[in-house]
Amino acid sequence: MDSRFTILVNSSDGFTDCWGPFFKLLQRYWPGCQSRILLNTETHDYQHPELPVVATKVQGDSPRRLTWSECLSAALDQVQTPLILYFQEDYFIRRAVQAGKVEAALEHMLAHPEVKHIALTGIGSQPPFEPYVDTRFQKIRRRARYRISTQAALWRVETLKSYLVAEENGWMFEIYGTWRARKRDELFLCADYSDASGGPAIEYLHTGIVKGQWLQEIQDDFEANDIDIDFGKRGFYQPKNVLRRKIETGMRLLERPGYLLKQLM
Repeated sequence: MDSRFTILVNSSDGFTDCWGPFFKLLQRYWPGCQSRILLNTETHDYQHPELPVVATKVQGDSPRRLTWSECLSAALDQVQTPLILYFQEDYFIRRAVQAGKVEAALEHMLAHPEVKHIALTGIGSQPPFEPYVDTRFQKIRRRARYRISTQAALWRVETLKSYLVAEENGWMFEIYGTWRARKRDELFLCADYSDASGGPAIEYLHTGIVKGQWLQEIQDDFEANDIDIDFGKRGFYQPKNVLRRKIETGMRLLERPGYLLKQLM
């Protein structure tokens, strides 16, 4: 078992239909991975016949349902390694993981404690990036959009936990966490995902589920990998135009004006 990092698959009990496909694709496209795997659940248990998956069951004896951030924080408390590789249950890997890139990022973080985070996809923090002394990586700007992202990445456990605020859900964490990150001089990197480098270390569709419904494009990936799912139970997400999505996000932020003002200040 690799003692350097833990794969943390952040999920909840409402996404049990994703777990089988996720781990099938992880096993197929990263067969040499030796990491311990934590599946973050509230109350559900889960075992895989071949992978070392442990369900966190973080709800415990709490009399109320934990928030997204509280669940993630409780899962991080169960991590026994200095680093985690963060996934969510609908990040269905679609090609072989570039294990060499992941290994290079792991070794770089262990050798350089000032590096707090290395993104491993091309769909997290937004460019332009800044040059870095090691050309395998680039700096994520302090004022980058989605400097804090929930896409696949290596994190120092204490760093990720330090950005969590108990009352926030996942999308709030990305927006408000990014604002908080702009005030902290921490070194965040992104592994080179250019075509010249062979693409991202870990490649998947930008979430297989949107607002509780399947992304239509996931059908091709599942069919190519002999995954049989009843898509009718969730249905398919109908994309909205960019302006409408931005308006909806703004309206959601304004639902709690006091909290919004607190974060702005």
